[in-house]
Amino acid sequence: MRSVVGPLDSGRLALVPLLLAGAALACGGGVEPTATPLPRPTQRPVATSTPAATADNPDPTARPSATPGSQNTAFTLSAQPYEHPSGAFSVRLPEGWENDEKDSSIFVTSPDDVVAIEISFINVGQEFTEDVLFAFIQSVEDNWFATFPNYEPGDIEPQTDGSYGIYKTLELASGTPQTVFSYYWQLGTVIYEQDFWVDSDAYDQYVDGLLEVANSMTTDPEAGAEADVYAIVYTFTGPNDYFEFNVPFGWAHQQDSTDTTIVDTFTSPTGETFIENLTYDDGQPVDDPGALARQLLIDTYGVDDLEVTDEVPQDDGSVRMDWTSAAQGLEGETFYEARDTAFLLLTWVAPGDLRDLYAPVWSALVDSYGLPEAEEPD
Repeated sequence: MRSVVGPLDSGRLALVPLLLAGAALACGGGVEPTATPLPRPTQRPVATSTPAATADNPDPTARPSATPGSQNTAFTLSAQPYEHPSGAFSVRLPEGWENDEKDSSIFVTSPDDVVAIEISFINVGQEFTEDVLFAFIQSVEDNWFATFPNYEPGDIEPQTDGSYGIYKTLELASGTPQTVFSYYWQLGTVIYEQDFWVDSDAYDQYVDGLLEVANSMTTDPEAGAEADVYAIVYTFTGPNDYFEFNVPFGWAHQQDSTDTTIVDTFTSPTGETFIENLTYDDGQPVDDPGALARQLLIDTYGVDDLEVTDEVPQDDGSVRMDWTSAAQGLEGETFYEARDTAFLLLTWVAPGDLRDLYAPVWSALVDSYGLPEAEEPD
């Protein structure tokens, strides 16, 4: 992925591209996750309500656009829009650029690798309030863009068309400075995202054309809602390389630790459900893993009325434990296992009436759970 640096075009963007000193986003309030991000896509918002007309803006439903012929000489847009196989969106893309199509996104790069465009959609299963949408955006920024060196973000800025934009600079692993601008917006239960990456020294050359790409997009949120919830994920690697699994980009990550315990928590944007991995090691072998699992659940979640409804050994040596807490109205599913003196406890907690909504997230995480692959020596 490539990005760009410089002021955003006043036609397409209402956001102010000022980078505030010390404004770098913290990663989930804890230790930054060791993440192997999968390709991230983004997309351009469409207004969900009609803003009031003003003397300066008599037609507030019209999208801003780049000034024709200003600097858009870097590429030509295709005559026919690209249509994603899901039907969730279509967009006019630069002719002759290489593309990488995923289930929920399209990633496009220029022939000289100076520019990249990602467009994606995520079905979150609910319509968010503004605060929850901001939490989702913040988590995407933390879990993806903030993993790049020298990440410097601006504020999340409302746009005239009902979307939210954020401008940032960062560097690729190669050290190439990038300028990136992104748009997020929600239609129904689907969040669209557009990300535009440009080598910083080429920003002025490409920005007008990229704004035309942004403005050319159309969406079908009903088609997007057919996708599994939170289908765009990254791979999180746990402490001491004990495990790895896939987590939604839009969920907040926080890590807390003591002398014996490291807890990694992944929370949905609404805060209604979370997945947590507890790594416990007091230097002593674990004599009774089942008893320790129960005690840790009681101590960690305060479920004094813990009732285990099922406990099933798994083929990989772990044990799945289903449990409830009537007092708190919670249902939990936990996998536990002992490795020498280390004890791993992976738990999903949710109110009973939300389990169907979030079950695909948990199932995908469990299916992806495994040991990190050893890196081959150079």
